[in-house]
Amino acid sequence: MEPNTVTAQDERRAGLFRPMALIVFGALLMLVLTANLLMSEIGTASRGFGQMVALESWQASLTQYDAALAALMRQDGAALRVARGDARWVEQSLAAPLRAITGSSRVSIRLADSRVPYRFEPAQGRPQLVLGAGGVEALVAVDTPMLTRFAVHHHLTDLRLVPGAKEPKAGLVLALSDQTGRALGWLAWTPADPSSDLRSRLPAILVFFTSIFTLAVWYFMRKSTTIASDLIASEARARHMAFHDVLTGMPNRAMMFDRLRQMLAMARRYYGETAVHCLDLDRFKEVNDLLGHPAGDELIRQVADRITGLCRDSDTVARLGGDEFVILQPETTAAGASHLAARVLKLFEEPFELEAGTVEVGVSIGVTLITNPDIEPEEALRQSDLALYGSKEGGRNRVTFFEPDMDAALRMRRSLETDLRHALAHGGLTMVYQPQMDARGQISAMEALVRWNHAEKGAIAPSIFVPLCEESGLILDLGEYVFRRVFEETQAWASTRVAINVSALQLRSPMFMGTLTRLVAEYHIDPARYEIEITETALLGDDGVTRDNIIMLKQEGFSIALDDFGTGYSSLNSLKRFAVDKIKIDRSFVHNLEANDEAEGLVDAIVKLGRALKLDIVAEGVETEHQRERLTACGCNSFQGYLVSRPVPASELQGLFLE
Repeated sequence: MEPNTVTAQDERRAGLFRPMALIVFGALLMLVLTANLLMSEIGTASRGFGQMVALESWQASLTQYDAALAALMRQDGAALRVARGDARWVEQSLAAPLRAITGSSRVSIRLADSRVPYRFEPAQGRPQLVLGAGGVEALVAVDTPMLTRFAVHHHLTDLRLVPGAKEPKAGLVLALSDQTGRALGWLAWTPADPSSDLRSRLPAILVFFTSIFTLAVWYFMRKSTTIASDLIASEARARHMAFHDVLTGMPNRAMMFDRLRQMLAMARRYYGETAVHCLDLDRFKEVNDLLGHPAGDELIRQVADRITGLCRDSDTVARLGGDEFVILQPETTAAGASHLAARVLKLFEEPFELEAGTVEVGVSIGVTLITNPDIEPEEALRQSDLALYGSKEGGRNRVTFFEPDMDAALRMRRSLETDLRHALAHGGLTMVYQPQMDARGQISAMEALVRWNHAEKGAIAPSIFVPLCEESGLILDLGEYVFRRVFEETQAWASTRVAINVSALQLRSPMFMGTLTRLVAEYHIDPARYEIEITETALLGDDGVTRDNIIMLKQEGFSIALDDFGTGYSSLNSLKRFAVDKIKIDRSFVHNLEANDEAEGLVDAIVKLGRALKLDIVAEGVETEHQRERLTACGCNSFQGYLVSRPVPASELQGLFLE
């Protein structure tokens, strides 16, 4: 080949190589530029995505903390304990769990009606997290332990708190704002830069991409499996809580109805009978008032254990709430239901040993025997509840089976309640007054008594309509009605004291004193001429509202008389602490004076106790001269009863006892 030909081919190859080299170089350059641009975009996207994930994770964590506080405040008596300032309980049951959940080293609780789920507020120049639920707020310090936990959980580098409203320039930030949107501080951290790693390890990334992808798929599958397992466990716990009582672990109302539907379905197939027992503890409130709610909870758990141990595996024992239980007894008869109810009654003959002491409570039982399996479960429970009410009305600690005429009695009761509301609204109740006489035959005071003469049913005893008022929420209306009528009728009695009965439920109302002081001002009466008669039940426990109302009554000038003394649970400490001025010996002791000498000994002891405490003493229900003489021999010199006078309207008193 000639040298010229070789040179021409080389030049041709070189001519072809140059554009191809340019193309390859351009492609490589475009690849590098594209890779750099891609790395830059990846870095930007990574920072934006990281900030978005951090924001959502932070908000999710705050929502979780708020939900945790709400769950903690659903504990029995939580709001009351916080309001009472039970610091130990607040620390153990609220602050400590929240520190464990949030990771913060400082958590405090305060009373507040928060209107938002959570917020931030300034505290010593730094923002602090405020959670709100159930009438309280938890103040959570956003400190290093809390941020460290969050950073570890969400892979944030150099997470720190930057106080102040000015946004930091370096790194990624997340604003901590108050309710107005003003920034109180910033969470700042150093973002990860995956692009630099990709630039240095791009070949390795390309080589091992499949392996990394496979490992990533395996990792996410494993995480998904863990999350799914946690969700299943969480769902199981939630389902258990939805169908079981928290205090006892027994089936709750929802599961009870579900089981009853199943039993009725089986009864339709096999023609069996099912008994529904509704149980309510007697004197349970006294345990709570005297020994506290923890003792009441312990009693409920022991009762649940006893009843569950007594019943068959096929029976269902459920707690509806408070001190009310239900037993579902399938495949039984009237005799079988009666036998089980009697065994339950016998269970309560043995006292309960609590940490706070030994207590004795009874149980009232209402039973309905379902012979028609097509009945609705709600109707079956209503029937047993009606029977339970019959046991309560019949003296408690007994068993009552549902009878169809109980529905008629309930309708009559509801009709009576409607008529009572009408009577209160239209002046259908009247006042009568019974004098109290001293040993000299002088009238020392008058007791105001309310009467209801029904247009169709005639005279209805206070022992019927006053409890009805207490059960139907009308007791405050009745109390205001009585005060208004008494003040109106007696404001002109310049020298005669008047006693007015007040229910324990009235004294437990925060509105009681506001209503009374308003009526005192309206009728311009002198409180020193009036005494408030309360029962020993009102002095039970340590109810703050009752205590405050009695103190304010004394401050206003009213005197306090303890009615039906000797029949309740009052103590010497209660007589002194509530500054009682007078005790009234119950009519049951007076009535028994003619029957035995033991009653006279009791009366003599009460009189000596009253004198030792420098209290006035009045005997109620004095009907015969012999009773008055024996009372006088015991040292009692004030009497009230038919021997002195029957209760009469104010219009008849003028000229008889009043000048």
